[in-house]
Amino acid sequence: MLKLRWLGTAAFEVYLKRTVILIDPYLSRSVQARPTLTLCPAEVTRANFVFLTHGHFDHALDTPLIARQTGAMVYASAPVCDVLRRQGVPDTQLRPLAAGDEVCTPGFTVRAIASLHIRFDWALIVRTLLKAGPRISASLRLLRDYPQGDVLGYLFTLVNGFTFCHFGSAGYYPEQIRNLCPDLALIPVAGHSDIGRIAAEMTALIRPKLVIPHHHDDFYPPISHKTPLQPFYAWLRTLSPEVQVRELAVGETWEAAA
Repeated sequence: MLKLRWLGTAAFEVYLKRTVILIDPYLSRSVQARPTLTLCPAEVTRANFVFLTHGHFDHALDTPLIARQTGAMVYASAPVCDVLRRQGVPDTQLRPLAAGDEVCTPGFTVRAIASLHIRFDWALIVRTLLKAGPRISASLRLLRDYPQGDVLGYLFTLVNGFTFCHFGSAGYYPEQIRNLCPDLALIPVAGHSDIGRIAAEMTALIRPKLVIPHHHDDFYPPISHKTPLQPFYAWLRTLSPEVQVRELAVGETWEAAA
């Protein structure tokens, strides 16, 4: 049985029997973030693996603490591993990955996929700057301390053949994601004024059976905002009407017989 819990932003907790996988486990939400998240980084005491899609703070900030508390092996691109090392993650827990690399365990395998970060459009940038005002300085410091690094997506294959992919941002190389055909795709819906169309086109290339959107919450006000999912659903009905959609609330668990 696979159990998957959305922890807000691009963060997921995946249970495979006795194995716990964390993907982009950013949990340090402020009191202004919506919706709220009851789980804080200090409460994460069990994880076997952490996979990071890239190094931005809203993906990697809490990984050093989580790694220390759990002893989990941390997989990310080499530049992101360098940042985590400076943040106190021991070398023995860091496993640099490049696109095409595979991680094989008794319960699953993972293939790293070359990916891109979405390009913020000027309309979104201007709206964010006007909303944030002087408060933007704190966010710029976080971006400086947690640079993007190389961006990876992940395709997980369980021992019984069930597959799911996770992308932390909606930039992509079409040739890398075309016809992945997983059972489940975890698709980010954030970072552009026209993200509904962009995320739907990404999903149409991947061709999953089921998609769960994420990263659409207001995770770090004032530079973030709640992204409406209706445009994504509308575009998806046009481009890939056969794809099923499941929308999760923050903290909600989805289960599959896998």
